[in-house]
Amino acid sequence: MNQDFLVVFSDPGPVPGEEFHDWYDHEHLPLRMQFSQFRTGYRFQAADGRTPGWLATYDVDPGFLGSDAYTALRSHRSEREQALVARLTALDRRIYSLDYETGSLEGHPRYQILVGLTSTDEAGLIEWYREEHIPLLTAIEGWDRIRQFRLRDGAGEALLTVHDIDDPSLCETPEWKHATSTPWRAEAMASVTSASRRVFAFHNSGR
Repeated sequence: MNQDFLVVFSDPGPVPGEEFHDWYDHEHLPLRMQFSQFRTGYRFQAADGRTPGWLATYDVDPGFLGSDAYTALRSHRSEREQALVARLTALDRRIYSLDYETGSLEGHPRYQILVGLTSTDEAGLIEWYREEHIPLLTAIEGWDRIRQFRLRDGAGEALLTVHDIDDPSLCETPEWKHATSTPWRAEAMASVTSASRRVFAFHNSGR
C-alpha cells in the first residue's frame, strides 16, 4: 500500500484540442511512463461539466517524484512543452500519499469521483469514513474501489478520497442516498472547513 499519487488537473483553454492531446499523449505522458516507478498513468475527462476539464493521475513508487530523474523532466522541458504549458488555462499539480485502500479494480477505472475534505476533526472524519461511509458505498454493486490519500504538496484539501465506480448513476440510487444522509455523516461533515467534489470519465492510459 506504500505509494505516492500524482494528480494533475489541466485545461487547454485557447490551445486547440488536437494540439493539447497530441502533446499530452505523445510527449508528456510517455516521458513519465518510461520509468518503471510510474505504475499507472491515466487520463480522464470531466463528466460533471466543470473546469478544469481534464485530469491525469499516476500511481508512483514512494519518493520517486523527488528524484533527479523525475525533476529533470520539469526543469528541462522541450521548447514545445514550455510554449504549450504557458498557454494552458490551468495546470494544477498535487502530490499525495496513500493512506487507505479497500475494494479491487480490474483494468482501468471507468469513472472516478474525487472528494477533497479538510476538517478540524480529521480523526473523527476518518473514523466515520472507514466505519460507516465506505462500507455502505462498497456494498453498492459497481462501486469497485475506494482509496484515501493525504496531501503532501500542492493546493487542495488535506484528505482526498478517490472512488473508482462503474457509472455516476450509482449516485442516484437509494443506497447512495442513504450513505450520504446518515446522522453520523452530518456530525462528521460539521467539522469540514473546505470541500471539493469532481467526477471524471476515463479517456486513455499511458500503458
